Amino acid sequence: MATVSKFPDIIKNYMNPYIHSTIKDGLYRLNIAATRKISLVFSIIEFFILLYYIFFNRIILSSKGVLPSTLLAIAVSITAFLICDHGLKSSNRPYKAYRFVCIAYFILLIVFGMFVSYFNYTRGHQIFTFFSTIVCLVNFILLPPALSSVVIGGSYIIFYLFLYSYDHALQVNLFNYSLFAMLTIIGSYNKYRMQATELERIHRIERMNDMLQNVPVHDNVTDMKNRYALRDDFNSYQNHHIIVVMLDLEDFKSINAEHGQKAGDLILKQVGECIKTHLTDSHSYRYGSDSFLIILQDIELSDALQRLSIWERNMATLSVPDIDQQIHYTSGYSHGTPRDEDELRMLIEAADRKRRDFS
Repeated sequence: MATVSKFPDIIKNYMNPYIHSTIKDGLYRLNIAATRKISLVFSIIEFFILLYYIFFNRIILSSKGVLPSTLLAIAVSITAFLICDHGLKSSNRPYKAYRFVCIAYFILLIVFGMFVSYFNYTRGHQIFTFFSTIVCLVNFILLPPALSSVVIGGSYIIFYLFLYSYDHALQVNLFNYSLFAMLTIIGSYNKYRMQATELERIHRIERMNDMLQNVPVHDNVTDMKNRYALRDDFNSYQNHHIIVVMLDLEDFKSINAEHGQKAGDLILKQVGECIKTHLTDSHSYRYGSDSFLIILQDIELSDALQRLSIWERNMATLSVPDIDQQIHYTSGYSHGTPRDEDELRMLIEAADRKRRDFS
């Protein structure tokens, strides 16, 4: 019973789904771009058809309404092309301002398809133009479900009434006609929702990329880079011989909990200063809450070991602030020439494994 009571809301949400304003703006842009293409192609096709009539089938131009409707269709298409082209190139007005141009052109093309198909129908030919026009428009121009129902459904009803007024639509199978109308409308629904879903997915990815771009790459406590800065620094390590050092502070969490965050921050600052002073300033990172990554680049292994020895002696002099307790740590290193990001990650993992072996 609850499901039945919610059915009207389900239909309402389906016919008029909520779409974020950013997504709607993307849909408007897609419609403007599609209308520009369709109007340009239609103008060219109609122009060559007109030339064909003039040179090879002039008699058809004498039929009532053919020449004026053809010229009007070309003029309308050229106008739609110019407006949409301006809408895509201009930044003064939002894409939403041009949405009525797309809808109007959609309707006018359907009217043109009706006219041509009615003209052919009264002469015993197929009404292919009407169907092909609607299918083409549904595949390129996006209409919200509610508007699609009115425009497309109304077009099928109106055109059928025209045929019925002529000969009771004797040449039209009403079942097939209605089925094709329903399939066209459903196709329009799905096209709109699928495109909106795709734009929403792209929007989420762009937001995540923006968030990643805005992730801080600097550690305020130690005044060192953090692990996210490795993304920006990778090119400087690629195809260069490097020595990777991983350092992890022992019992840092318990010291931090016992003596407070201020004491913990002072420990981190001491370690950071020791690393920057005796190893490297530009290629050192606070890799985790109590771990550090140091990369020595383009340096001989013997020189690096000598520098590491001096650094270790200075690390041995560090102590927890306000209490006579030495700062304990474990460290390990690896070296190599990474060709890509995976090989750099392998060197970091190798240094970390050695650090754990020494702990």
